[in-house]
Amino acid sequence: MTSAPDWATAQLKDDALEVVYLDEGRGLGVVARRSFALGDIIHRFAGVVGENICQHSLQIDADRHISGTRYIGFLSHGCDPNCRLDMVGFTVTALRDIAADDVLTVDYAETEDRLHRQFACSCGAVACRRWIHGRAERPNDDGRARLGVE
Repeated sequence: MTSAPDWATAQLKDDALEVVYLDEGRGLGVVARRSFALGDIIHRFAGVVGENICQHSLQIDADRHISGTRYIGFLSHGCDPNCRLDMVGFTVTALRDIAADDVLTVDYAETEDRLHRQFACSCGAVACRRWIHGRAERPNDDGRARLGVE
């Protein structure tokens, strides 16, 4: 992991979290800069609330999304995530102990009815679903092909 370019991280660093360039396959992600215990609130977030879905937005409810957050839009997906988003209280909570330099992950399907873009997953979890889509949508053609289903 290396620090993200200056243009990508303006005002995106504090003592607890940092947006960094993970690698070519994952792009930008959020890493912990200190440890967190199971149940700790890692971050409280705010942003712009509106009706539009965009690449780094998160669904609040059936009609609204939040974007322009400091870190939340850069959280990586994981089928066995180490964090949970509370879209009512606008917090990120540790689902297990998190060490300094761990990449923070959430399960995108837990908060999104429909993703901005479905994608192949290679998170490495034992129960990896291999194709990630929103909870209210089915895999698209590429997803069905990857999963070998009609």
